[in-house]
Amino acid sequence: MDIERRLGGQHFGSQHTVTEKGRRVAMNWVDRIVEETGWRQEPEGPGWEQTEAELGVPLPTDFKELSRRFVPGSFSGYLSLLRPTDEHDHQPLLSMWAGSRQMAAMDDFAAQLYAPYGIFGADTGPGLIQWGIDMSEGDHFWLADRSVEPDRWPVVSRGGDGGPLQRFDMSTAEFVHRVIADPEFKPFTVADPPQLPFYLPHWAPYPPSTEEWEALSDPNRRS
Repeated sequence: MDIERRLGGQHFGSQHTVTEKGRRVAMNWVDRIVEETGWRQEPEGPGWEQTEAELGVPLPTDFKELSRRFVPGSFSGYLSLLRPTDEHDHQPLLSMWAGSRQMAAMDDFAAQLYAPYGIFGADTGPGLIQWGIDMSEGDHFWLADRSVEPDRWPVVSRGGDGGPLQRFDMSTAEFVHRVIADPEFKPFTVADPPQLPFYLPHWAPYPPSTEEWEALSDPNRRS
């Protein structure tokens, strides 16, 4: 992993606009996740129009495409996307954002959890919007900025150990792919070659039995 893509790496300013090529690259990561997990469910799900209206900004294209192609559930039984609604007991993105803003405004200790970025708001400029959670109690955000095309928003994440926030100048879909398929993407990866990534939909029992887990991640699954 190129260290320039982590903390201290390049920062995109307002003079940068996303190109069609850049959008295609981001969407290619979505296709790679579909291929890696073997997920073939028909796309579905509610749209993001109301959430985007409340936030006052559009959300990254690849994130919305991931949420369309994958029903509520978890990547490799570990990483889950926030959703537009609370359907299937998933946390809505909008209520997570609103709760974080309220908590940070009322409590200095809580506000420090989001330092140095703060929570995104209409009157606060750039800040964090959470888009994912994981089974280690890790939190995954965008550094949202109205002056920057959403498809260029960096990912900012903290592992479940409560350590500092780390910034990654990559798309949401690339981050998800590296978590589930790149064993060198430490400390966030859960990749365990030769076991394969998989997708666990909301209707599947959790946690899977040992036998079910082995079947889901079996390297011969594609044979």
